Amino acid sequence: MLSVPHRMATEPSEPSARRIARGVALLVLAGTLGACDLVPQGGYTKVPFRERGNGVALSNPPPPPVVPGLAAEGGEGAPKLPAGAPAGVTQAMVDEGAKLFANPCSACHGPGGKGTPAAPTLADNQWINISGSYDEIVQTIHTGVPHPKEHPGSMPPLGGGSFNDDQVRQLAAYVFALSHQGS
Repeated sequence: MLSVPHRMATEPSEPSARRIARGVALLVLAGTLGACDLVPQGGYTKVPFRERGNGVALSNPPPPPVVPGLAAEGGEGAPKLPAGAPAGVTQAMVDEGAKLFANPCSACHGPGGKGTPAAPTLADNQWINISGSYDEIVQTIHTGVPHPKEHPGSMPPLGGGSFNDDQVRQLAAYVFALSHQGS
């Protein structure tokens, strides 16, 4: 006959051993939490960005980040402003627009506005959704193209970026210059 060893009277039973372990864990946790000042006197402090009047003003946000090398293909720089450009449009606007175009515009329209399967080329004088005037380009950047005649995706307002009015005019100057190269 096999004999089964009996537990000694000093050895705790399994259920009571679990209770003791749980109790020790709770004591350790309580001690740890007791040492922390998790809730300051008077309750939690308010998060500043959720208070009225302390929010970040989005009326003039910073320009989107520029990814070097995407403004024009092969580092050729911004196109030259064509003769007969609209009044008030300058080469400096075209140059700044080229920097702004790099991100996010080139993600869909391609580096240098060469076009992609997602969006049309802007580097030619063939327009799909508008006539290509400077004012229409400004308007299209502001409002986007919710229902393009070609290409699968719509263009969101501001191309999905956070451009202010001056930056929109600079982007439009760049696109206008791209589309009138050689004219």
